[in-house]
Amino acid sequence: MPPMDTARPQVSSAAPTSVGTDAESAKASVPGRSRRMRTLSRVRKYVGGAGDQVRRAWPLLPLAPAVVILLGLAVAFVIGIVGVSALAKASDTNSARRAELLASTLGARLSQLPPNERLEAMQQAARKTGAELILVTAGGDIALDASLGIVSGEPLRRVLGQSSGDATTALGRARFALQALTPPSLGLSLIAFVSEPSPPEEQAVMLRALVALTAMLVVVAAAVAYAVTQDANKDVDFVARRVGAMVHVRSEPTGEAVPVRTLDEVGALTVAFNALVSRFAAAQASYEKDLERVRAADRDRAAFLAAVSHELRSPLNAILGFADILMAEVDGPLTPEAREEVEQIRGSGKHLLDLINDILEFSALESGQLKLSRTCVDLGALASEVVREAQGLVGGRPVRVRLEGEGGVRAHADPRRVRQVLTNLIGNAVKFTLDGEVLVQVHRDGRWARVSVRDTGPGISPQERPLIFQEYKQTKEERSKRRGTGLGLAIARRLVLMHGGRIVVESTVGEGSMFAVLLPPWEVASSSMPTAVRVMGSES
Repeated sequence: MPPMDTARPQVSSAAPTSVGTDAESAKASVPGRSRRMRTLSRVRKYVGGAGDQVRRAWPLLPLAPAVVILLGLAVAFVIGIVGVSALAKASDTNSARRAELLASTLGARLSQLPPNERLEAMQQAARKTGAELILVTAGGDIALDASLGIVSGEPLRRVLGQSSGDATTALGRARFALQALTPPSLGLSLIAFVSEPSPPEEQAVMLRALVALTAMLVVVAAAVAYAVTQDANKDVDFVARRVGAMVHVRSEPTGEAVPVRTLDEVGALTVAFNALVSRFAAAQASYEKDLERVRAADRDRAAFLAAVSHELRSPLNAILGFADILMAEVDGPLTPEAREEVEQIRGSGKHLLDLINDILEFSALESGQLKLSRTCVDLGALASEVVREAQGLVGGRPVRVRLEGEGGVRAHADPRRVRQVLTNLIGNAVKFTLDGEVLVQVHRDGRWARVSVRDTGPGISPQERPLIFQEYKQTKEERSKRRGTGLGLAIARRLVLMHGGRIVVESTVGEGSMFAVLLPPWEVASSSMPTAVRVMGSES
């Protein structure tokens, strides 16, 4: 993989652009492997349930040379088997041809010799050629024997029925050829047995040459595979280091490009990665621009709500003040009709003031301007005050509001905000309970200081339960009566979360609801939490 000297396409990366020497790359090989293992761990964590489908890959550096070596040995083994088989066939063919040549040549000579010289000629030929020679009659009897007695009896008679072939003798497998002596009236035939060498001739030489050639080729191929794989591994490690630098918490998503060092698959992958990061950078820039525009619009909306609410509250307080003066009959007694009208004005103004206060409170939460001043809060005493105030909301309905629980339950909280939360929860319970009771309980719940509000109202359906803590969301009961802004429970939930607590709800339609506020107790929180906390409105 020769490095490129041409210009490198660059888009983005957060890693440095310097490239170390080969020595530095070698020193970084072990950390590189550790880095790859950490990357694999992150991949397994991110794929989640699909992790079982991720295929485990073998490391490339030892795998490629091992595959080359195994493949080379397998090819050499196949070549050896084919070569030995070919040598065996060639050896058999040579033995058959030697037997035929020896039988025809010696048979012609024996036909010309007198009978008393034939045995000597056969023995001399057997010594020179290493063959076994037998002169037999037509009936299968041995006339002259220049052999070691390797064939006789029935096997010899079977050989007489063929002109050539192979036979198993006392010395092993052999090739034979039969030649009749002339004139045919003699009734004599010469049989020449030539043994088949086992292993075939030149087999050892061929195997030694094959082993030497295979060893040389395998070593060369493994060295080349190792070099190519190591070079590819360096490129992959280089890209992995540059990409891994982007994961660093202080690095920007875009920055220096990942250089393309090779014109192979790794180079193509680097180019594709750079293009992907370029698209990501453009998308992030667009996202940040849109996010800033939305934040600006949100700030403007919060400022507008705060300004409008403030301007509305000033004249509204004046209206409520004059209504109180009229109700006090400072300027003279009121007729029953006038008193009822003034009470309507005062009630509507108080309801409008509550709505404006909710909007101001929510705006402060959204803009992050709301602060908590934490101290030791006696939840029993605070709940008693809120219950006493809520009893005035019952009116003529048969509803009982009562408090029970432990004494000395203290929380590390802002008393003003806790009162606001309890006022909202108890007020809602009294408002929606037409008959029955509202029970407020204060006690310790494990590591929490707990205040629960239980009513016998209409209850909340499971479909509406996830919506009640969202901004501007109301239950069907509230929407039908067109009262409230849908911010009360949303503000209460945010205030509880700002304290590091929780608010939970249980409800059964037709039986009632239970809201529980869990706050950090004073004994635990006083040693670990600050006395003033500022929480942004986006936290939830």
